[in-house]
This record gives sequence, C-alpha cells and structure tokens, in this order.
Amino acid sequence: MATLRGVTLTLLMGPVAVAPVPVAVIEALESAQVTSAVGQRSGFQISFTYSKTSPIATTLLPAGYFDPMIRVILVATINGVPKVLADGPIKRQDVTASASPGENKLTITGEDVSGYMDLVDFTGFPFPGMPTFLRVGALIAKYAMFGMIPVPIPEIFSTIELPIKSYAHQQGTDYEYLEKMAKEAGYEFYVTPGPAPGTNTAYWGPKLRVGLPQPALTIDMDHASNIDSMSFSADGNAAVMPYGFVKVAGFSVPVPVPNISLLAPPLSARPLIPTKIRPVETERNEFPKAMALLLAQRGGTEPISASGTIDLVRSGAPIDARSIIGVRGAGIAHDGLYYVRSVTHTLGRGSWKQAFQLQRDGLVSNVPAVPL
Repeated sequence: MATLRGVTLTLLMGPVAVAPVPVAVIEALESAQVTSAVGQRSGFQISFTYSKTSPIATTLLPAGYFDPMIRVILVATINGVPKVLADGPIKRQDVTASASPGENKLTITGEDVSGYMDLVDFTGFPFPGMPTFLRVGALIAKYAMFGMIPVPIPEIFSTIELPIKSYAHQQGTDYEYLEKMAKEAGYEFYVTPGPAPGTNTAYWGPKLRVGLPQPALTIDMDHASNIDSMSFSADGNAAVMPYGFVKVAGFSVPVPVPNISLLAPPLSARPLIPTKIRPVETERNEFPKAMALLLAQRGGTEPISASGTIDLVRSGAPIDARSIIGVRGAGIAHDGLYYVRSVTHTLGRGSWKQAFQLQRDGLVSNVPAVPL
C-alpha cells in the first residue's frame, strides 16, 4: 500500500488469487496509468524504479512475479472511498537497465479481465437452440474464477431457429465471439473492475446514455471551479443517419433510423443536423433481423466532443467512463449534460489526475441545471 497526498494506492498481484505485493515492490512504485474507453478494453501501465540489489532484481523478476498473464488489481482510495481502477492480466513486461545506481526501471502493461477471454480459439463450438443472450451468459460464466458477474440483456428483436434446421456455432475466441454478437445486435460488450476488489462486471447489452449524472465539471466559477480548462469541437463528419429497406407485405420500404431511443435520449436542445446518410444492407433479411441490423448502426458517433484534465486531489471525485456528467461555466452553447467516452487515470506520488473525453449530439443544454 503506497500513500499519496490524500490518496492511498493498493496493489495486489498473483496468478489468479491475488495478495498484497511485497514492501519492496510498493516502495519502488513510480507511477500508474489506467485507461477506460468506449469501444476498447481497459488497460493499465505501472512503472517501478529499483536498484540491482532490490528484491525485484534478485528474486521477483527471476521467479516470474511480473510475467505475462499474472493478475494485477489496482485500488485507489481518496477521502476514505476506495475505487478499483484495474483488474486483469499483465500482457507485456519492459525492463530498462541503467548505469546510474538505483535507476533501473520496470514497466508492466496489461488489460482488463477480458484479456483472459481472448486466449483460446473455440471456433465451431455449437450452441443448439440457444438465443444470443443465453450464449453470452454461458461464455461469461466460464470465467467465474476471476469474480466475473455476467449482465446480459436480451435483444429487442430476436429469433430462435430449430436445432434440427440450424444452430449457432462459435467463431473465434470467447472475447471475439462476444464482440461479434454485440456488434450484430447493436449492443456493446465490456468489463469493468469492481465494485469490490476481485470482482468484475461483464456487461453485454444496449449502449446506455441514461442514469444519474456525476457531479458537474465546473469552469470559471471562482472557488467552485474544479477544472482549469476544457476544449470543445463540433465535427460535421460524425453526424450520420443510417437507413435501410425493410420488406413489408412484399414491398421494400425505406426506414431511416435517427439517433434517438429511450436508452439514448438527446443530451442537447439543438442536435446537429446529419451531414451524411449511410445505407445499410437489410433488404434480403427477414423483418426482425433487418430491424436489428438497422438499430445496430444507430448512435455510432456523436458530433460534439469535449476534453480536459481534472486534479482529483483537488476535486476528490473520480469520473467514471460510460456515464453521464454535467458541465457548467463553459457558456450557453456547451453547458449541460455529456456522455463520458473515455477517462485516463495518471497516478504518481503526490498526485492523481484524470484526462477525459466527453461527447453529445448537439449544442445548448436541454436541462435547466446540472447536479453538483
């Protein structure tokens, strides 16, 4: 356990079951960086500085303590509230030897627990008579040893074929197949560490843009400010509306799909008008499959984005990716609610900062106030 200014950092490691690292390891810890973002796995990178007489050099490295596939759990506690930042396997180990005493450097890089799901290709494994969400639950259940909690959400449009006619076969590794099924359904699949150390939540379901907003990012409001600056951009190329043809009573009917749903309501009062209309090949499919393909193309990108950095020692509340957050003090055009696309934690002795990226569909807030 390493004490940062106002922050306590706990590091646990082991093959599957983990334990607190030796004192020599935590004393050598120099920095840690963790990234969580939409559309990709979470990842971490931890750096250590040590001497040639350190137990890291004489015992731990030769014994394989930092080898690839060793599990790492990183927990940060601020103001007495713990936050699991990373849980997953080491995928890369880098060592830099230095001529200066005590300045050898070890860097371990890894990803979330889904990294264990991408090791063995199970192509051809049959799933007779099983709808998609049951296949998802069965695949995730295989990794219960890593504290994996499956959260599969059934599709809106789903069909089950008779096993005597045809049935689904796995394609690729467990992770690749989960990603493929999610893409076809217009869903997303990701794993988040926590809520308790040693547990992980595996979510397979629709892209959510709802929920209780996190405390607002505040700019230019004297002592109430918790951030120094933010940058905003509007990208017209990201405003896209998909459409496809659906067979109705033997006729092909064009169906546009606006980027609006109960699970992804507008976050602005003036959404940007789509500058591109993209066709989707759906006409050859039956109605349920055609609608699922159309819904899968909705909401891929949003044209308004924002980015910045926040000092958590000052603000005290870390931002979670894949959630809603408020912004105030940026002006009429850019105040309001945003979706958190990515966050990157950077921890060092005496500091904990987060870089973030936000997005939404347009300009001007559609709510009178944001939660503080």
